[in-house]
Amino acid sequence: MPLTSETKASYEVVLRDLENERSEAQEQIAALQARLKELHNSISTLTKRLNPDASASSSTTPSSQSSKKYACMSVRWAILDLLADSEPKTTAEIADALSTAGVQTQAANFANNVSAVLSSTMKERPHFEVRQLEDGRWQLTEKGKSAADHIRTLPRFQAAMRGVRTFARF
Repeated sequence: MPLTSETKASYEVVLRDLENERSEAQEQIAALQARLKELHNSISTLTKRLNPDASASSSTTPSSQSSKKYACMSVRWAILDLLADSEPKTTAEIADALSTAGVQTQAANFANNVSAVLSSTMKERPHFEVRQLEDGRWQLTEKGKSAADHIRTLPRFQAAMRGVRTFARF
């Protein structure tokens, strides 16, 4: 049934309102992410000043290596591994966890990068690896759980978890 001009006009008003609300939310998120980054940098700087020897020796400790376990891995594989062992997470929680675990990015806003991977690469064909819950959090589908199980058996994944870079990102 075709839309009447009145119904179409109403939808357009609602659409503009939702787009404006989304823009405002994105601005708030960007500001909070910038503040989080400032806090992280301040904490890191103060920690190094309090204990300058810790930063030099911590780079060789096992806990430091495990905290950077995704440093040599693609965002998609890191998300699969992360969500396979956790409760559903928001995009921001996933981005923060991946950053903390060493995923390297040139993106100005890493959460936007993670969102793109989740909503296009992983949610759509051919993967169907994640689904977004009503509250906005992401979880693996059965296909995603199978993919996580599979990649964990691959030599490239195991090498990446040990911090060995392969010739290409995967």
